[in-house]
Amino acid sequence: MTDTSPLEKMMGKNPTPEERAHVIIKRLEQFIREGKSGERGGIAFKRWQELAVHEVCNAIRDAEKHWRGDQRFLTRGLAIGAMCLVTIGVWGTVLAAQVAPDRQTAALILIVAGGLMIAVLAMWGIKRADKYYQATRRLDHFRRIFDFDRQLAQLDKDLEKRLKDLEDTLEEATKIGRR
Repeated sequence: MTDTSPLEKMMGKNPTPEERAHVIIKRLEQFIREGKSGERGGIAFKRWQELAVHEVCNAIRDAEKHWRGDQRFLTRGLAIGAMCLVTIGVWGTVLAAQVAPDRQTAALILIVAGGLMIAVLAMWGIKRADKYYQATRRLDHFRRIFDFDRQLAQLDKDLEKRLKDLEDTLEEATKIGRR
């Protein structure tokens, strides 16, 4: 299995359930349309079911993978933050009690632990901001996809109307030519 699924390539990481549902519907619609262009004029229902099950399974698998990744990040971040706080607390107490064998070493340990804690908090903030921008980008992509679908449907209707008008004109011309 590859690291990025077609769903991720289309939408970015960790889409909402509604966005996943819309993508699955679009994919199933694509299967039906591709099947209609075949020689038989349609897609077998059994084949369509197999494709639908495959798409739903992939969406569920992707959602679970991202949920586990988010939980792992949260657990690791909290563990590192707790270790930093404990380290800062212990060495801060040692310095405050003035029982540290070497004040420079204790201060260095405090600086490293504080820097590590700030780095964890910064990563957490960056990840949160990235998720916000990904969600905004996904909404924009969906809006553009649905607008494009609407335009295609309108174009299809216009072309069918134009074809019908041309057929009517041709029919009238052949009737006039026969007289």
